[in-house]
Amino acid sequence: MDSDAVRETHRILRRIQQHLFQAHVNLGAQKEIIGLVDVFHHPTSALSNLNYVTPRQNTAWVPSKDIARGLEHLRELERVPRVQYIEGLFPPLFAKTLHKLELRAEYEMPLIVYKPDGFNGIIPPPIAEPTLPDGVKAEHVKDHRGVETWWYVWRNAYYDVLTLGVEPLFVGRDMAALKMGQQADILVYRQGFPVGVARVSILEQTGHIVALALMKEARTPQMTRVLLALATQAALSRGCNLIFAPGEAEDDRRLCRELGFVDFSSIVCYSALTEKAHEAADDEILGQPVLSFR
Repeated sequence: MDSDAVRETHRILRRIQQHLFQAHVNLGAQKEIIGLVDVFHHPTSALSNLNYVTPRQNTAWVPSKDIARGLEHLRELERVPRVQYIEGLFPPLFAKTLHKLELRAEYEMPLIVYKPDGFNGIIPPPIAEPTLPDGVKAEHVKDHRGVETWWYVWRNAYYDVLTLGVEPLFVGRDMAALKMGQQADILVYRQGFPVGVARVSILEQTGHIVALALMKEARTPQMTRVLLALATQAALSRGCNLIFAPGEAEDDRRLCRELGFVDFSSIVCYSALTEKAHEAADDEILGQPVLSFR
């Protein structure tokens, strides 16, 4: 990869990083600066995505003593000590530093990115209006009835969760986020019954496909592709020129690539897995759907 492509890659990853930081703050996480790290922590939720140490933006390297201080601060707050960062922004040696601090890999979330004006000279195909199967209709959530239907699908055991990102879902904030243009929710019906949902969070010109779910009986490559295309179109129609999503499963990543997404680094998390956090008290913030099964 030439130097121009490397710089463009870093710009894209920093935009993703900034989107997630702001989204976590919007969900109530607080940020404290300790040396060359930021410590995010939530006063009532122990979710990993809201409680972590991360290198400060635009830092090429972080001394292990600063990381250790940040981890100790999380312990004081009764949170699991963990570090979360975007892999492509730091050299591989950074992971060795975390191992020396007795942290171990907790998860790795591959990222996929759609950039309508292209990357490294390669322009993706435009996202065409998806052809809906017979009897299938899609609509954007605009009122409380739609919000209730969206959550019915998301929290129901008869629906498969296809995508769950590193931006937790928040029960009760929907109408405010919709009105402020920070969120787009999509419902898909088959013969009048809800069979799928999608959510895109929007901050400035960056969109994050946070959630996709389909009824188990309706989960086909065609319907998954339709849902992905609808979510991407929702972000584009709201002025986003960068859209990213977690690529948890290879089958889903392949469908995204067919739409023009490209694989783009990963979000990684290292933690002291033997330590337990104080139980979360805020039931309104969900790291995963309450009744869904992979």
